[in-house]
Amino acid sequence: MTARGIATLLLLLVNLGTTEAQRIFERKRPEIIPTDGKMRRGGLYVSPGATYTLTRFNDREEELFRAGDTLYNVTFDPTGRFGAYLEVGWFHAARDPVILDYWDVGLAYKQLNGLQAHNGLVRFGPNETDSVLPTSGEGSFRDQYLTLHVNANKFVQSGDYQFVQFSLGLNADLDIGSSRTYAGDAFVLADQSVPPNLIAQAHVKVGYGFKLNQRLLLIPALETPIFSAVPSDQGFGRLQWFNSTYRPIILSVRFLFLRYPKGFDCPPAIKHNSFEKSKQYKPDGYHP
Repeated sequence: MTARGIATLLLLLVNLGTTEAQRIFERKRPEIIPTDGKMRRGGLYVSPGATYTLTRFNDREEELFRAGDTLYNVTFDPTGRFGAYLEVGWFHAARDPVILDYWDVGLAYKQLNGLQAHNGLVRFGPNETDSVLPTSGEGSFRDQYLTLHVNANKFVQSGDYQFVQFSLGLNADLDIGSSRTYAGDAFVLADQSVPPNLIAQAHVKVGYGFKLNQRLLLIPALETPIFSAVPSDQGFGRLQWFNSTYRPIILSVRFLFLRYPKGFDCPPAIKHNSFEKSKQYKPDGYHP
């Protein structure tokens, strides 16, 4: 092949590659929340769901007390429970969704429920085996919170009408009613702690959403705290009830309602003036 033929072949390959790249990158997927004025930038959302208090996977023995010839070891067995969740709020779409697609702020009712049981051994004597006294106990908590939250949300589209949503937010939880009971010995009870009446945390949320029609987004999502300002952080957002820590998990399904601009969905009726009303049209449909 001559140099001219090689150059022609290279030029052809470059043109083909450029054309293919343009075909791939120039195809623009439809926006999930339109920014061209076809939809308002704000709207309502509702998110029913459920909570769960995730615990450690293995029980752990702890030395609760040691004095002289006396040793008290206890094994705590925490168990998570499901609770109710309902969220209502308002979203505001970004004008230029390069970094963020929308913000949201809302209120939620949240239950956090769980159990804990324990078994212990008090050992007496110089060898700590001369006498053994077994102990046991259990308890439960059922906390109810009113939550104020704000989130920054970003879409990563996986299809024309499907997307992954990443969210980073803050929440403040006010205790509006708690039921906590525990039966145990004085040493176990003295070592216990529960969350304060006001909790302040940062959280992350990941969801996979669908645009069902022009006015409705459906976004199932999973949320968990990553840091607690109040109370002091117990490990990336975990909270302590009794003698164990639990990670709150929220599984919700967001229904986000888009709105047409005013007058778009139902244009005003046309009112004819007296001249238009007096016009007479031929039966064959011909209008002079």
